[in-house]
Amino acid sequence: MTSSRRQRQAEQALIAGKTPKNPVVITARTPDSTRARLFGLGLAGTGAAHFTAPQIFDPLTGKAFPHSTRSWTYRNGFTELLVGLAITFRRTRPLGTIGFLAYVAFLASRLTSSSGSARPQA
Repeated sequence: MTSSRRQRQAEQALIAGKTPKNPVVITARTPDSTRARLFGLGLAGTGAAHFTAPQIFDPLTGKAFPHSTRSWTYRNGFTELLVGLAITFRRTRPLGTIGFLAYVAFLASRLTSSSGSARPQA
């Protein structure tokens, strides 16, 4: 029995108020978010740029990671690349979003702790 015939019979049974013999399950997927995909690709591109031009990111990275700055530049680039790719694809987007939030929290904590230690004591 073809699927269109089964679907027609199921619709007729539902109209008649009966439960169809072989119900047709229609699964609808929500449309993919173009903004999330573009954000993920942008973040992944920024992460890749950490490897191609690390000298651009060293001054900013040095504020949060004063020791082994170049090493941390590469680590941050790798993290941004992975998180960006995870956000790009719908299947891994929830995990990528959690990773992004954790990464932002980690960087914020590093920035506040490094700027707190550089302040002169009154």
